[in-house]
Amino acid sequence: MWGTEIGAGLIRKWFGQQRTRGAAVPFETPALCMARVCDDERDGLIAILRDFANNGSAYIVPWTSLPLMAPMTDHDIALHTAVGIAKATTPAQIRHVVSDLALSGVLGPEAAAHETERSNATRSSLADVELVLILHLLNSSGADLAALMADPAHWRDADAKSAVAAAAKAVGVKRQGIYRRIAQLAKLLTPVGLVTSEGVIQSGWLRALHNEIEGFGQSVAVSTQPRSSDVHSHLAAIADTANRTAHMSGLVLNMLDYAVLDIGGTIRRWDNEFPVLSQAIDRLSLTLDEWPALMKSVHDALRGSPDERAHHLRILHSMLPRVPEPDSHDPQGNPTATEVLATRLGTIWSMLKATRSPG
Repeated sequence: MWGTEIGAGLIRKWFGQQRTRGAAVPFETPALCMARVCDDERDGLIAILRDFANNGSAYIVPWTSLPLMAPMTDHDIALHTAVGIAKATTPAQIRHVVSDLALSGVLGPEAAAHETERSNATRSSLADVELVLILHLLNSSGADLAALMADPAHWRDADAKSAVAAAAKAVGVKRQGIYRRIAQLAKLLTPVGLVTSEGVIQSGWLRALHNEIEGFGQSVAVSTQPRSSDVHSHLAAIADTANRTAHMSGLVLNMLDYAVLDIGGTIRRWDNEFPVLSQAIDRLSLTLDEWPALMKSVHDALRGSPDERAHHLRILHSMLPRVPEPDSHDPQGNPTATEVLATRLGTIWSMLKATRSPG
């Protein structure tokens, strides 16, 4: 499927791991900052409280009983109620719940304005992603984009339809099937985003979080803050896990980008590609979504008193997610498919923006 063996050993081990239970819930209350929600076959919706009471212990309580565990802010009460009603147990479902709450105004006017702006930007960028993917497919099928887009007033008309028909014939899919599959691919890529050498067409939260984790691992590893031997060992383990997580997620993003790079093959094999791409994105979201709370907790621990620092870092060390060790032959460095795709889409994106420029 992926057309590349880069990091294949690590990816196989990653897919073979037991999946993380549930999804992180972005509560404001410090005692609940590491809380996860999941669906239990026996008890229904439950909350898993990691490092509850700052002692490293994990508690499992019915979701309905969570308000009894710690005082909640109005934000947290609204979020707890909405998650329970929606029975949200995946990162995507949690993000949808938070978005709906923000848009409703329950989380305050600032959150509503921010989410409205983000939602509008997402809808606008989705249309751009679909268009760029279609142009990328046409270009991959031999169409002359420069000639096709020379006249901004007509490039969507007969010539464009003829180019799409030629692309459909090349990949063995009917023309209407091309549009449907491109639309599905564009929507599927929303959490991943689409990056070009000329800038971001669509900002995906998974790619942004990957970059944040990568930067976090590097900053913790090179921190010049005075450390005791215990603090040093715990920070070293945290940095190593963050770096391995970023390396692994970079390989997954590279493979997803390869599916876009090989757009003709992806569209041709769409019925087989779609479930595998979906699984990879869902699995990546489960792997990364606990890192925001973990990174914040590490920074909070480093700002604490020297007596408390080693204690809190030891607990966070014990809570690190399991990340498979890379194989000795796994490459370390920039993912090649992502770079090649960014360059190719950058050319298309520049041409497209030129057709929209006044004059």
